[in-house]
This record gives sequence, C-alpha cells and structure tokens, in this order.
Amino acid sequence: MKRILRMGTTVLVGASVMAFGALYAAPARAEITSAQLENWHSPADKTLPLEVQARSDARLVDASLTVDGAPAGSATFCEDTAPACDFARAPLPFVTTNYADGVRHLVITVRDSAGDVQTINSDVDVWNNRGPNCSPSCSASLQVGSDQTPGPSPNPGTNNNNGGAEGANESSCKSPRLSMSLAQKPLRVSRGVPVLLKNKSYRFTGRLTCLVNNKRKSAAKGTKIEVRNTLGGKTVRKPSGKVGNGGKITVLLKYPSARTIEFRFTNADGKSSKVRIKVRVAQRKS
Repeated sequence: MKRILRMGTTVLVGASVMAFGALYAAPARAEITSAQLENWHSPADKTLPLEVQARSDARLVDASLTVDGAPAGSATFCEDTAPACDFARAPLPFVTTNYADGVRHLVITVRDSAGDVQTINSDVDVWNNRGPNCSPSCSASLQVGSDQTPGPSPNPGTNNNNGGAEGANESSCKSPRLSMSLAQKPLRVSRGVPVLLKNKSYRFTGRLTCLVNNKRKSAAKGTKIEVRNTLGGKTVRKPSGKVGNGGKITVLLKYPSARTIEFRFTNADGKSSKVRIKVRVAQRKS
C-alpha cells in the first residue's frame, strides 16, 4: 500500500499517531511574531499615551501594563465580533501622576488565543514636579522593545576580569540582557519617536549583562554588539559596537534618513537579546 504525504508535512518520530490507517502530524505552534511600543518618550509627565502594536499567528487577545511590578492597566486588541485579529493595536495609557517622580520600570505583556506571551520592557522617567529648569537632565533616554528584562546594575565592588564578568563573553554569556538608550537630547520628540538632526553624530549608550553562577554580572570587555538598520523594508548591518569596562556600551551613530535601529547580542547558544529604537531625521533645526 502506497502512502502519500502532502509536501511540507512533518512527521515527528515518537509523536505520530496511526489511527485507522490515517497519519496525523502535529500542527505548527502559533506564536506572537512581533510586539512594539509606540508613543513612548522619557521624561514624561501627566498621561503617556502608550499604544501596543502586535502581530500573531493566532488571534490577539490583550495587552497589560505593570509599573514597578504592580498592575497598572490592560486593554483588548479587538472586539469579539471582529472577523480577524492577528495584527492590531491596543491603547495602554500610563498615568504618571499616580507615581512619585523618578525612574519607573514598565513591563507590557501581550497575549494571544494560543497562549503565547511576549513582553516589552521600558524605563520611563516620571517628571511632574521638577520645575522648568530641566534639572537634573533634559535628555530623552530610550529603552524600547528589548526582548529581555533589564538586569540589575553590577555590583561596583565586584572585581571583574577586564571590566567584565569572568568568562562572560560570546561563548559563555548565559541569559544575556541588553539595554540601550539615546544618551543625547534629540531635536524634539514626535509621537514618541525622537527626531535627530541629519548626519549629526548621536551617542547611544547601554549595558550588557550575563548570568554567572546564578548572579547577573557585566559582560566581558570587548564583547561585540551588532548594530542593524531597517529602512524601506530592508535590513542592513552597520559597524558593530563593543562592550567596555563594567559592561558599558557606547556607540556613535549618524543618519541621513529615518529608520529603526536594532542593537543585538547573540551568544554561542543562539540566545539573543535585542533593543529596537525608531528614529526620525530632520534636515535642520526648527
């Protein structure tokens, strides 16, 4: 008896089920393929009109917000009567007046009907009562779209090898966590996106940490950080950055046009941590 399998059918050894001569293959697992945060900016006052945009192989369900670990709101992506909901947006406003001034850690969790979950981590400097003098800082730091929760700062008293954790390099950096931010004030922030001056160099800074002996420590000095740019539907690689002393990263970038910058680290096991920052470009100051 001949067995005819459709092209693309996957047979899993030990998981195939033969029943009455019919062969069943396990379906591919649905997943959330993308999730990003819009209308973000920092410092922030009053209400920050955050919006979550997501895409999934299954029907999107909802997005929830926690601030410093405490629930702070949720929103559904689509009405129950909507015919499809695999790509949608959900408003998730962050009311900063409910919190004292200072840096707050936000975690946005996206769920779909298949049970898949994806998180977005962001730090926002709540700034309601500091006066008009921009003290201590006027810079708009960005830390958006990281697929890993930012780890605690390394203990300054730790004696790291070459400024990093002993052995914590590309080949042994377990559970990498990367955070990156725009360290200079942009021309302005438009709908949560920083606007940079055309062809002017801007400094982006961050930190890479690894799990060493169940403790989070700085990555080794010299560890490479990949930089990618996405524009016009194409992604190109740019000169990479490197980890400095204490796991710190500093990269100077300048651009002639708008794009999405992606900072990425991938260890030898293929585990990666990445941060995406969308920027716009202006011809001149206005």
